Amino acid sequence: MEKKNSKVAVLFTGGKDSTLVASLEALKGNEVHLLTCNSGIGIKSELSELRVKELKERFPNQIHSRTILPTYGLLREIAILNIEEDFKKWGVNLVLLGDKLAIHAAATVYCLEKNITNIVDGCVGYQEELAEQKEVAISLFSDFEREYGIRYQCPIYNYGSKMDVKYSLMKLGLSTKSLEGVSIFGDAFSEPTNQIVEEYIKEKLPICHEHVNFMTRTRENASSYSLMFKQENHLV
Repeated sequence: MEKKNSKVAVLFTGGKDSTLVASLEALKGNEVHLLTCNSGIGIKSELSELRVKELKERFPNQIHSRTILPTYGLLREIAILNIEEDFKKWGVNLVLLGDKLAIHAAATVYCLEKNITNIVDGCVGYQEELAEQKEVAISLFSDFEREYGIRYQCPIYNYGSKMDVKYSLMKLGLSTKSLEGVSIFGDAFSEPTNQIVEEYIKEKLPICHEHVNFMTRTRENASSYSLMFKQENHLV
């Protein structure tokens, strides 16, 4: 019997790394769901739409959709609400790490709704100075997703260099330009230690769990009410 291809969610920005990850999944024949989160701290780039169009033209049977997930409230709760206390406690700007936590929580809800058990990300080792791309962060994100039956992977983490990614995109016939938005916090950070990254994530994870539980519970209650309403109307 022919093996059924898998559905996979890609944490997608339109940049080179997430584009390569999406392409590799498409080459496997998987159904690719591109997930982009909008937290309100980014300078939006319409260029990412060009990237989506490019991917759909290159892989018309594999690129299923591109979905924008709003994470304004979630980011506020994780990283903005107590930002002064966070700065006092850790001494570095960890807003983008909080943004990544919000992305994981939102993507998890999407995957549970769509019965997707795989999330892939374009994290790369040559950017490990970024808090959200350190191995300790990736390990904790993986543990978080595992609690919901989801496998989280960063397949190009040890890919090599920026040039390796660039030339791989070139081989695929895709643009080698970065077509992603820019965060207003992008250049406003000092590199945190692994210990700080671990402490921050562990302190903020309960907010992520609460969000996932709230969203899934709310949808389940709404579905149950809708089913009950239909049954009652059918009996009348």
